[in-house]
Amino acid sequence: MTEKKEFKNQFSWSFSRHNSFETCKRKYYYSYYGCWGGWDKNADEKIKMLYALNKMTSLPMLAGSIVHDEVERTLKILRYGRKADPEQSRKNVIKNFKQSWNQSRNKEWEDSPKWKTNLFEHFYNQKPSDDKLLETRDLMLNSVDGFFASDSYRFIQTMSDSQWLAIEDLDSFMIHDTKLWVKLDFAIRHGERAYIYDWKTGKVVKENEVQLAIYAIYAQQKWDVDLKLIRLFDVYLNQQLPVKVKPTERLIKSAKEFIAKSIDEMKELLTDIDKNTAEINKFPRVSEEKDTYPCSYCNFQKICYE
Repeated sequence: MTEKKEFKNQFSWSFSRHNSFETCKRKYYYSYYGCWGGWDKNADEKIKMLYALNKMTSLPMLAGSIVHDEVERTLKILRYGRKADPEQSRKNVIKNFKQSWNQSRNKEWEDSPKWKTNLFEHFYNQKPSDDKLLETRDLMLNSVDGFFASDSYRFIQTMSDSQWLAIEDLDSFMIHDTKLWVKLDFAIRHGERAYIYDWKTGKVVKENEVQLAIYAIYAQQKWDVDLKLIRLFDVYLNQQLPVKVKPTERLIKSAKEFIAKSIDEMKELLTDIDKNTAEINKFPRVSEEKDTYPCSYCNFQKICYE
């Protein structure tokens, strides 16, 4: 009989992990330590609940995820020489949203929290208004339309399959003796240059420059591309706004320092750095008031304030 492989909780870094750490240390603990092993049906009930809560999403996050999936599907159609249909993409995002909405409303996630949608708005009885749902629908449709109308899409259409470098590929590389996880929305090579795209459905955020800088560092290591030949783009689909970020040596240096500082601060709170173990009392809540920001928007309210 084959022994069941045990997954070890190894320390790594990602931009989303940093954001969680900065938002609330208790949320960070629940997300990366408290919920570990919650996928196992024999796990403690609290751990299983933490795992389910960690997989929870919200209406804006769901909309963004659905748009990302549709852009990925569209690009893969293009990659294999077929013609993408904008109207079909509009239908797809609506269909996928309805499917996810029904999964959440029917609590299908209770049997499969990793694969079935659990919306924050349903779980915490904060059902959105009809206007909010229409706003979400329009965001998805406008983002899909924005993608098809974008200069980025027109440029990608001129490229051959052999020039593609990455599309929603999860990969890792090392900085500060730590594994960093990255998932590039899309990357392509044109001549000696590498173009990296990050599709956005939300508002323009200055901090996204750091995330793009991380992608540039990855591209240097992965594809051996000179920094001067890397082109970085945040493409805000809803606004049809491409934001180009120049990956200067100064930006890369700043990003590496940012990452190293973040890693060191995370490790300072660990009980055992080598074993990556943590104790909850070293990770305080950001607030004792459940109804204040950011606690009022946190997935872990059910556990944190019980």
